[in-house]
Order: sequence, then C-alpha cells, then structure tokens
Amino acid sequence: MLSVIESKIRKLQQEFSNNSSFDFVTNDVEANSNLSINWEQTDAVIYSGDNLISLKKLLLNGPEIVDLCYIDPPYNTGSNFIYSDNRKSPETGLLGSHEAWIQFMLPRLVLAREVLKESGVIAISIDDYEFPYLKILMDRIFGEKNFIGNIVVCRSKNGKGSKKNLASTHEYLLVYGKSNKAILRGESDEDTVYDKSDAYGEYRIDGLFRKKGEGSLKSDRPLMAFPLYANLETGEVSVDPRDGWEKVLPKDSKGIDRRWLWGETTTRERVWQLYSSKNGIIYVKNYAGKERGQKRKKIRTIWNDPSWYTERATNEITSIFGQKIFDTPKPIEFIKKIIDTMSEENAIVLDFFAGSATTAHAIYELNKMNGANRKCILMESADEIPLNHVAYTAGYKSIVDVSIARLEYIQNKDQEFKFEVFE
Repeated sequence: MLSVIESKIRKLQQEFSNNSSFDFVTNDVEANSNLSINWEQTDAVIYSGDNLISLKKLLLNGPEIVDLCYIDPPYNTGSNFIYSDNRKSPETGLLGSHEAWIQFMLPRLVLAREVLKESGVIAISIDDYEFPYLKILMDRIFGEKNFIGNIVVCRSKNGKGSKKNLASTHEYLLVYGKSNKAILRGESDEDTVYDKSDAYGEYRIDGLFRKKGEGSLKSDRPLMAFPLYANLETGEVSVDPRDGWEKVLPKDSKGIDRRWLWGETTTRERVWQLYSSKNGIIYVKNYAGKERGQKRKKIRTIWNDPSWYTERATNEITSIFGQKIFDTPKPIEFIKKIIDTMSEENAIVLDFFAGSATTAHAIYELNKMNGANRKCILMESADEIPLNHVAYTAGYKSIVDVSIARLEYIQNKDQEFKFEVFE
C-alpha cells in the first residue's frame, strides 16, 4: 500500500520541484504500526511524533476511516514560534521561496486524502502568504473538481500591523472533498424565521418553483412546462383545474417560457410543498422540521464573529494553562463551527497539526452540548520546545506535551472523557 502512495508522492514532487530530496520518511513503519483504536473505550487519541510517520501508521491500521480532516498548518511566516515556521527556499524558479513549504506539505496531504472516506472532507486554515500555493497543491492532490469552496474568516477587528499599507483582518479556510460524494452538513437554520404554517408544520418561502439558469427553458424539458392552478387568497396550489383558481405557467418576468423544477408526477405527489403568492408566483416551502437545529442551510463563505477572533483564543489558552504557552491558537468556537457544519454527529475527525488540542476540546463541547458522538484523532510533533519559549519555562519539554496537557485538562473536568496516547 505505502509503495503505491510513495509513487504518487514522488510523481507529484517532480511536478513541483527539480530537487531530488524527498522526506517521505522510509522508516519501517509497518512492523511497528499496531495502533488500532477502540472507539468504544476512548473519545480521542493522539499520535506523538512526526505526523508524516503517524499518518502512515494510521493508514496501515485502517484506510478511509476519517470523515473530516481539519488542520491549521504552519503559515511559513518565518516567526519564532514554538513550532518550525520557516521553511523557505532560495527565490528561484516558478515557486520561489515557497518550494520547501510545498515539499513539506505535499506528502502529508496525499496521506490525509488516503485516510479520508470517499465522502470525507478536508478543511485547511491558511493566510495570504501560502494560500495560492496551497490551492494549486490541493488541486493536484484532491482534484480541481473536488474543490468545495474558500471561506474568508475575520480573525481580528483591528488587523495585523506588520504590513506597510494594509492591516490584515482575515484568513482563509480552504475546503475540499475527497470525491463528489462529499457533502457538508451545513449551518444550523435554527435562527431562521418560519413565518407561515400549515398542516405539515411551520415553513418559510424558500425559492422559486420555476427553474432558473441553464436548462431552464421550456424547449429544454417540454414535459415540465405544464400548467398549475393557484388560489391567490390562500396560497394553495393544484395540478388540476379548480373553479376560481388562477392558471399559472412557468413564464419569467420577461414572458419567456421556462419549466418547473419537478415533473408532473412528482409535482402531483408533492404539491403540498408549493405556495402561490397573490401575484401567482409559485414558490417551494421550506419546513422547519420537528426539532430546530436539525434543519440546515448552505454554509456562507464569509465568517465574521467576535468569538472567532485571535484575542479570544489567546484568552482561552491563558485561562487553561495560566499563561500564553502556545502561539497563534484557534478559538474553540471557531473549530466548533467547522466541525458542526462539515461533519455529522458520529464523525471521526482528524487533526494532524494538533497544537494545543483545540480540536479535541471543540469536539468534547459539541458532544456534551447536543448528545453527539464524534471522535477525534490528533497528531503532534515530539520536537523539543525552544529553551527561551514561555512553554518551556512552564514545564513543557516537547510540543506534544502541550497537546496532552489540554486533553488532561478536559479529563480533569469530566472523568468520563477518555483519551489514549500512541508514541
């Protein structure tokens, strides 16, 4: 299995570099990879060590097991963080200084794709510096057709002051599916106002029943351009003529003959889902569902909430550890938003740049909040923390120690929370 994947990685490496060096890590992983996970007895596991090796071990123990992968990789800013953030090449060739970072990310992303289910999704936080290169890399690994979208996330109110002419307030969340089977769960629709009701429950008017855009002409599907009949007073719609009801055809505002969304047979079965305005425009009803929160809507591509600001994350880290022992953390509410909107309630979530283990904390809180049963796989480096870093003086010797401390913090709050460490 690994030899086939290694071949894929080498082929991609040749596309992105003339450099013959390759860091796939050829240690004998298979002989020491018996790290099976018993999800009946644990809520989270953490692999300690190089995440490249950890991903290989995870793959050997069970390919296609992950529903959602979220990572917050190094942004390659050159900053003096607790982790390495300076993978830069000489500014030559097409990729310039970005080549080393691409070569670092490439094998890890290939392996991440392999551990995802066919319906799996990967979401990656990144900023302007590496975004265009990450996008190209993801297009080659996951395929352009599997690009789901790019979300702009506001991370601060006042912005970073490091640039001369701009104060950057945003980052990105790049989202891909493994295949066309990938579906995002969507945002909760519980705040939406359902201002109408009938025998089937509360509803709102969602969209036109008349087809729009490509393939919407009557000539495209003549059999889907049949007449409907509407009671302009009550909003009721019928497929069959009724006395006093208005005949409605799928014409647009310019008088062009269009077609309906459904054929006549389906429309007859689901006519109760249609609503007519007093002007004879036919809409589809969107029902609230039995329990608010079960209803979902498409994820919007601009996220702006003060609970996702970097300042909030810093305060959370300080509250948990007593001081800011980790650089550039993500807020719990931000990670909860990603997990809730992009995975079902029984999902397995992977984060192979675990950092301060915010992903595990977010999953724990989501599970407690709505009775979900998501599980978490974390990976973090066992590299030593620089002696002059505040985390070292606080007693943490390696980066993964910080991740494990967060898991212990959760367990101290709730003894039912169980986790396991794989060295």
